[in-house]
Amino acid sequence: MTRRALERGAASTEAVVLAPTLLLLVALVAAVGSVALGEQNVTTTAHSAARAASLATSRQDAVDRVEDSFTWQLAQQGKSCTDLSVNVDASAFSTPPGEVAVVHSTISCTVPYAQLMPIPGLPGTRTVTVESTSPLDTFRERS
Repeated sequence: MTRRALERGAASTEAVVLAPTLLLLVALVAAVGSVALGEQNVTTTAHSAARAASLATSRQDAVDRVEDSFTWQLAQQGKSCTDLSVNVDASAFSTPPGEVAVVHSTISCTVPYAQLMPIPGLPGTRTVTVESTSPLDTFRERS
């Protein structure tokens, strides 16, 4: 038998073996990218919520603004938290105007994988924790 006859069909066998492997690799890259993009959306929303807290006039108003802003902006992106934890250090509101002060916030949000990836009904969740700091206006009245 010649060498050519022995290699007959080798290309189609290689294609059958490599095609599913390449498709699986592409799907894995897309899934990881979707999760990273979803986490970035949650992170950006948390930083925006911290900025909303720095625009408040009192401690309680700052805490309320963080949670309201975060949930509203996340809902605009079609996402929601199954477990939301908001911790705001608004002690900066007790500093007198003219002194530099910042509001610290920590937001922990558990998001279902089904919202992070375009695969409906996907089980599991991902917890994203974001710490953010936003400065208060130095010459703004505080209560």
